[in-house]
Amino acid sequence: MQARALVSIILSCGYFLIAGCGESASPVAEAERPASDTQVHTAEVAAAGKDDLVAQGESVYMANCAACHQPDGKGLKGAFPPLAESDYLKGDRKQVLSVAMFGLSGPITVNGVDYNGVMPSLGHLSNEQLAAAMTYVFSSWGNDFAAVSVAEVAALRAELGMEDRAAGERHPGATEGEMKYQGAPSAISGDETRQVTSADGPVLSDAEFEVATTVYFERCAGCHGVLRKGATGKALTPDLTREKGTEYLKALINYGSPAGMPNWGTSGEMSSEQIDIMARFLQQEPPEPPEYGMPEIRGSWNVLVPARDRPKTPQHKRDVGNFFAVTLRDSGEVAIIDGDSKEIFVRLKTGYAVHISRPSASGRYVYTIGRDAKVDMIDLWMNPPARVA
Repeated sequence: MQARALVSIILSCGYFLIAGCGESASPVAEAERPASDTQVHTAEVAAAGKDDLVAQGESVYMANCAACHQPDGKGLKGAFPPLAESDYLKGDRKQVLSVAMFGLSGPITVNGVDYNGVMPSLGHLSNEQLAAAMTYVFSSWGNDFAAVSVAEVAALRAELGMEDRAAGERHPGATEGEMKYQGAPSAISGDETRQVTSADGPVLSDAEFEVATTVYFERCAGCHGVLRKGATGKALTPDLTREKGTEYLKALINYGSPAGMPNWGTSGEMSSEQIDIMARFLQQEPPEPPEYGMPEIRGSWNVLVPARDRPKTPQHKRDVGNFFAVTLRDSGEVAIIDGDSKEIFVRLKTGYAVHISRPSASGRYVYTIGRDAKVDMIDLWMNPPARVA
């Protein structure tokens, strides 16, 4: 009996020891156990989804944000705040998203630098585009913030009452009277009206359209082209400009860009009223230049000195073959410079903003053509050289 009882006690102890060992080893085993295939797959899908969102967001950012905040996110100090390693992005997430989606006007401080401009509303973009763009910003240039979901954007739209993408933001400076006037019925009948500009773009009066046409010709056409299809400057056709919006275009015209766009506003070259008119004008179809065929060209040819009255030999001892025709663009002139003595031989009035100077086959004449399509023919044999047609 005693032996049987001893065996029973030993077996009982062994049971508890084994059970105790099993319980203490359980957490170690769980920790060392590899993640299930389902968990790994879920993580991979989430990472791939964010990568796709960032790639899409980069495209949206470059199209809508990079002109001000720059492709590298560093902005322009004093003009457009940086998004790269920005302390502003570390603030209240809802406020940051609200500004990114629907704009901001007034003074802010970013990374210790004060800014006081206009961030245009991007509410016209879809929820998917906004989520992608903000996820790209939150994941780039040293930023490390949580991705923005489409649901988060939709919820914020609903909370702020901005679910209508066409509503956008109220135009800065619009008075209650103006808002009410726009909503009132027309005071004249339809047969008394005429459409000067496209209804798809911002409103421009006849007088504003005329001002804009002149300003564009004098300040913009040289780089962006008469039909705004681009040259040394980017294209400014309505399919591109309407997507940017009036406030964006005003900021770009006012401050310029590092790519060579002049700061027309801050330099004092354009008034705020002119900038506002130009921002709206650029969202309209460019006016077609008048048809000008060969009969019209021949009819406009004005011979100042007939060929029979021109000198038969050079009237000076300079080397005509070493003359340089230099455009004095802003003054509407061309300077003829002697390549031997390096002196200006003569300055001649020509067409507006001469683009091209070309010598004749004989080398005697120089032809110039300006932005206004005016061609001048300069006789280099005369002393001093002069326009002959």
